[in-house]
Amino acid sequence: MIDVSQAYLERIVLEQFQRAIQSIKDKKCKEILLKLCQLYALSQIERNKGWYLEDGYMEGVKTKAIRKMVNQLCWEIRPDAVSLVESFDIPKSCLAAPIALY
Repeated sequence: MIDVSQAYLERIVLEQFQRAIQSIKDKKCKEILLKLCQLYALSQIERNKGWYLEDGYMEGVKTKAIRKMVNQLCWEIRPDAVSLVESFDIPKSCLAAPIALY
């Protein structure tokens, strides 16, 4: 039951993310957020790939391809990482915390 509720929550988050992206006018911002949305969706699939494999919904080749896509999206998003983090306006005191150094 917990897994089902988690899957439902992930679906709602993804749907809301997609709706929010549709309302954005700035082309560059929309492009970056679309990549983040894809990264979120694919990382959730990758995280649960064992279930997909065991239940026959995916083959090993596809889960490997998803991992490559996740890595590619991370690489593409990398140049915008600083501005994405800055958009959250996290206080400098939190960024200087020992946990943020790892």
